[in-house]
Amino acid sequence: MAGLSLVGSTTAQAQDKFPNGPVIIQVPFAPGGGADRTFRLFAPYLSEELGVPVKVTNVAGGGGWVSWGQVTGQWDAEKDDHKLAVVNIPHIFSMLNPDMKRTESLESFNFLAWHSYDPGLWLVRWDDERFKDLEGVIDYAQKEPLIVSVGSHGGDDHVGMAFAQKAMPDLKPMKFIFSDTGDNGKIAMILGKNVDMVAGNVGYYVRSIMERKLRPVAVLHNEPWTVLPGVPTFQEIVGKPNITYAGRTLATANGLAEEKRAIYLKAIEAAMSNPAYIQKETANRNFLMFRTGDEMWDLLRAGQKVAEDAAYWEGPPAPPKEKK
Repeated sequence: MAGLSLVGSTTAQAQDKFPNGPVIIQVPFAPGGGADRTFRLFAPYLSEELGVPVKVTNVAGGGGWVSWGQVTGQWDAEKDDHKLAVVNIPHIFSMLNPDMKRTESLESFNFLAWHSYDPGLWLVRWDDERFKDLEGVIDYAQKEPLIVSVGSHGGDDHVGMAFAQKAMPDLKPMKFIFSDTGDNGKIAMILGKNVDMVAGNVGYYVRSIMERKLRPVAVLHNEPWTVLPGVPTFQEIVGKPNITYAGRTLATANGLAEEKRAIYLKAIEAAMSNPAYIQKETANRNFLMFRTGDEMWDLLRAGQKVAEDAAYWEGPPAPPKEKK
């Protein structure tokens, strides 16, 4: 009987421990993208802190909303307490587009923490004689429609370009070429001279800059970015702020018990502070940025403000009337 009591006690302790089984990180895009790559790097370090296996799964479709619809509408605080969701900024703000017919808001998500931040970057071919800097791009775009390779519809590349079109209404309406093959596809387009400019993020394009294949002309941040300190911001040249970025956050099921949230947050912060993980993400040119609480919500709301101001779903503004 004593042996049975000991076994029963051990089993109860295992059940009381949280988490007591594998944890899933659900990425809202197909394998191979930036978010997928980052969280596959992150998983073993989070596993070390939680004491259970951490697996990455991909639920792609709908610009992220196949996954996020599950998170906000289907995940249960008890049944799905071993799941974490990657929520990408500004992709989530496609919910503002009336055509999407989404009813969610930021408050529909149970955000845990901000994980990483990669500012927007505009680049031209290194050997393109038309463009030496952003002023040259603007001068050209006032005379000819600029053709720009961007990522997904409603992603940060698209939002930044749409905001620029509204900030500079004297530009000819730009033509956006959306890429379904990621940054590699965008680079192939610009090196193949199929587009005039590419909109991406700093992390992925540093190598192309170092190889003198692409020339950066503007970073979409409030100040020059540490990795590319000599590249001006959009605001420095145009006089209006244009701050867009690829942000990655982690969320969990709505209603999750506070003690479970606390366990996840402690583990996420510790994993993100692991020198081995930091070294890998530094090599990946991915800027880690752990933020929670009010700091995280300030970033989220600022991102929504940029998306609202850009209103990419409205299309380019009408060109100014010529003076007679």
